[in-house]
Amino acid sequence: MYDLKLRLVKLDKRQVDIIKELAKQNIIVSPAELSGFIAGYRTGAKADLVLAEADKIVRRWEDEI
Repeated sequence: MYDLKLRLVKLDKRQVDIIKELAKQNIIVSPAELSGFIAGYRTGAKADLVLAEADKIVRRWEDEI
């Protein structure tokens, strides 16, 4: 859906970079949670929020290139 893993590789970024940016927005997520959200085996309102915000973050990084 968001292809976050592939996009992160292209940007030479890691999931921890997304976690740090999310924390700046007071969205606290553990590495295991984020991984589960991206893989799709953790779902729900928090997953939807985190994935949407992570997409915005990655899009911003892509625009900065």
